[in-house]
Amino acid sequence: MPSAPSDSLRLRVDVPDRVAPGDPVPITFRVHNVTDRTLTLYLMGRDIAFDVVVERTDGATVWRRLEGEVVQAILRLESLTPGEALVLEATWDQQSGAGSPVAPGEYRVRAELLTEGDPLLSPAAPLRIAPR
Repeated sequence: MPSAPSDSLRLRVDVPDRVAPGDPVPITFRVHNVTDRTLTLYLMGRDIAFDVVVERTDGATVWRRLEGEVVQAILRLESLTPGEALVLEATWDQQSGAGSPVAPGEYRVRAELLTEGDPLLSPAAPLRIAPR
């Protein structure tokens, strides 16, 4: 069975509009089947492997959820019925990839679902880290 075409899915990453410095940032990644048929996704990892990327507005990567992680080379089939969504969650602790706190400011958050082919990419969501 072929993998689901990317135009059959709507990908969205949700983050709060604004958080205080140092507060955990909840991240929800939704992969929604927008067709009237069941789709089969060919995903990587025993647990579904997905990455979250936090960037400054200039495009420089600040943090990647999977940086330094090893993703198991296991193929996982996941079926989504019409209208069904796969919901994945993560939390960012406002630390850079080097482990230091990030500065207040404007950021973009996007998510990537790892598949047997190219990853499926969400549009970026804005995030503002602002003092209380």
